[in-house]
Amino acid sequence: MQRTVSWIGGVFCSIGVVLIAASIVMNFFGLEASYNFGDPAKYQFYLVPFWQLGLAAVAIGCVFLLSSRPDRTVR
Repeated sequence: MQRTVSWIGGVFCSIGVVLIAASIVMNFFGLEASYNFGDPAKYQFYLVPFWQLGLAAVAIGCVFLLSSRPDRTVR
């Protein structure tokens, strides 16, 4: 179980870093990278930038990685 949680944390951190890097590159080219969580058919636009999605993925990945560490108790 510990290896699985560690692996999931690494995947989330990797996806987060890729999203942050994509946002940086696209901003360099003058594009705004964002994802729409709204409904375009109803003209609802809730745009969230890629760097915020990446930051959330890295935070979730760090929580998984920290929870996969073995318990070290002080006696």
